[in-house]
Amino acid sequence: MRKGYVTHVHADGPDTPICDEGSWALANQNKDRLDTLQAKVLNLEAAHKYLNSSDTWFGYRVPIGNSNSEGEPLGNLFRLKHMQEIFKLGGYMVKNDHSRKKLHRSDHRYYEDGSPVDFTGAHGHYQWGWGVGLWYAAWSDNDYKYEAFDDRRIPGVPCVYIPVGSRSCAGYAALDRTNNILCGYINKTAQFRGGNNSNWDESYRSLLGKPVSNIGMPTLATYARNNGTMWFTSERVMLFITGALIRVYFHNRNIQAARNTQLTADGLPQGGLGMGADYPSDWTTDRGYNPYLDLDLGIEKGDYTGLLSATIKDSEGNDVTINNIPCFMGLKNFYKYLWTMTEDELLICQADGSQAFYVEEMIDGTTFDVSGAGNHLLIGKTPTQASAGWSYIKDISTDYLSGMPSEVGATGSTYFADGYYNPVGEAGLVRGSFRLGDANYGDNAGSCLLHGNAAPSTAYADWGAVLCEFAAPFSTKLTTVA
Repeated sequence: MRKGYVTHVHADGPDTPICDEGSWALANQNKDRLDTLQAKVLNLEAAHKYLNSSDTWFGYRVPIGNSNSEGEPLGNLFRLKHMQEIFKLGGYMVKNDHSRKKLHRSDHRYYEDGSPVDFTGAHGHYQWGWGVGLWYAAWSDNDYKYEAFDDRRIPGVPCVYIPVGSRSCAGYAALDRTNNILCGYINKTAQFRGGNNSNWDESYRSLLGKPVSNIGMPTLATYARNNGTMWFTSERVMLFITGALIRVYFHNRNIQAARNTQLTADGLPQGGLGMGADYPSDWTTDRGYNPYLDLDLGIEKGDYTGLLSATIKDSEGNDVTINNIPCFMGLKNFYKYLWTMTEDELLICQADGSQAFYVEEMIDGTTFDVSGAGNHLLIGKTPTQASAGWSYIKDISTDYLSGMPSEVGATGSTYFADGYYNPVGEAGLVRGSFRLGDANYGDNAGSCLLHGNAAPSTAYADWGAVLCEFAAPFSTKLTTVA
């Protein structure tokens, strides 16, 4: 039924009827559908173009000598935007044989198929990592320094292949105290009591469900290998690559840069993950520097990127809110909470006030000898200092994925912005590589932090462990092919 006419308006004459209202509405509806379809086709064409381009790598660059921690994203920005999907970054349950099953990206309490997860050990370790092998590249030219990733070799620049791997998704690991196994279980019984194992089970200081601490790195390495081959405690490459992924994702050398939820003009994330978790006023007193956040913190957030909060109790039963807990694609609370001593790297004090930095090229599960230089690979020496103290890192060495501080003189917000403590010890003094920083270390903390004044076997209540694994052995040497 005609209810009226839609007319075509003429500037120089009377309106001319062209169709009724019903026909006009139908025509507009079809046009909208056509426009939507054409937009989808264009998006698919763009996706196909970028996903199949010969230039598939993505990364960032910073001008040499520029103190700004923020860099410029470059390469295939479409793939950079979709880095999480390309590398399948997020939460997994990983068994001792390195088989893994992806957790739901919206809620880690479930698998992708919707079935519930058992975190107490039956389904394996609660881990965070990547589901495909990835290539990391680092290089420089006359003007810029670069870091980049891809899922294939990047021709013409130094790069290295990293096999599928993972680390504790809760940030730090638990310990099966009955069987001496470093594990990624969330089990709130005394057998898995965290911290220094103080029996505070019925109090506000309870260590049930907390990460383990106060055990020396060589012992933790043995406990990690009780899971099988290619299991580690706080493995250096795992910590380095995690930091590099975050730097590339935010195109920022300082992962502690303030959280910024606004996207760039290219639709990319920017900023960082903030300073790190708050800590309660009684942490250095009543709690004795023991862990105060549960391992199941934030599991309902899935592969989330942003900041979390938690509520704990004080001695009088009052609620205490802990804010600013970092989370990167599901990896939670992984710096400025507990120190950790890494495997596969070692420091030896030098007479000139520097520290020689040694690593192992092959990551093959061999236990790293911490007694001295031995046959380890010398990367170089850290900057010399006249006296013991803290400095901020301007640059790091990417050789063999070492992360060695190669230049200092930054601040807590410029360049790499993390702290390096050089003890300027007696020549020949052997020291472990002490990373991440604990809850009261402020802007010294972060993925590049290095504290070089502790023997490898040292242990305290605020020294934890990260359970790490790789699916296969690999070399850490960056090589260039045409």
